[in-house]
Amino acid sequence: MDYLDNLIKLHQIEGEIQVICRFQGDWQIKNPQTEQPIGVFHIISRGQCCVKLENECHHLKVGDVVFLPYGTQHELASCPTLLSVSDSQLIPIKQEPIGPFMLCHNQQESDFEMFCGTFHYRNSSNTPLFELPKWHLSSDNASILALLSLLQKESESQLGNKSVINALASVLFTYLVRDYMNHYELKSGTLSLLQDKRLQNAVQAMLNQPEAAWSMDVLAERCAMSRSNFIRTFKEKCGISAGQFLTELRLQKAEILLQHSELSIQQIALAVGYQSEAHFSKLFKTYKNSSPSQFRKA
Repeated sequence: MDYLDNLIKLHQIEGEIQVICRFQGDWQIKNPQTEQPIGVFHIISRGQCCVKLENECHHLKVGDVVFLPYGTQHELASCPTLLSVSDSQLIPIKQEPIGPFMLCHNQQESDFEMFCGTFHYRNSSNTPLFELPKWHLSSDNASILALLSLLQKESESQLGNKSVINALASVLFTYLVRDYMNHYELKSGTLSLLQDKRLQNAVQAMLNQPEAAWSMDVLAERCAMSRSNFIRTFKEKCGISAGQFLTELRLQKAEILLQHSELSIQQIALAVGYQSEAHFSKLFKTYKNSSPSQFRKA
């Protein structure tokens, strides 16, 4: 699924683990809706607990992950009966730094542990390219279990473990999206394009080379479809036209180059498929509400 990796790369999604929770006995955590458009995740590394999501209660065990792409409000507790009680009735949770993390604990000993982190969408606000559900629960995923083993090992290391753990958290995002796509048939949106065998070749081509001069005829031919059928099917599936999809990909790539390269505006325009700097700049401002030079300085 190379095209999924390319899509995530274009959106500059970065994972970070900030908190390790270690609890004993009864405990409860209430997490409000995040103010910023960031993803939130909890991965259970020892013991069991439950999570309340939109009035639904779910049991979690080792290796399970709660994934909330938009930081939706949720509650976690040692058992379902504690989800509605006042936290004043429980042993207070203390916080203290432990290496690069914040340790949350209620007693010296613990029979439960989980890693808590966030996904930062540095390049994907207000874009139709990346639709995800409000929440997703991943369970019994072999790739995530293997990653969890590495997380536990690195959390005990003293040598550069923060950068390694955050890199693993970024990999976790790909695993979670892949897990979601493996369990659900999506009806619309960009992720549904990656599932649709009729459109996969065109989507993969645009993701791999957004700067190429793709015409509707060429893309339709790659999908063994007529031009009119391709255009109609793509828009029905994605919600936007193939041309708009390609434009979004190009501008995502342009953002990355503006932020992380010394290329001139003209060079970036050429690198993302536009022969005219003026046309590129006008298009960029229309989509991003700032000129390329203003975006670079921000």
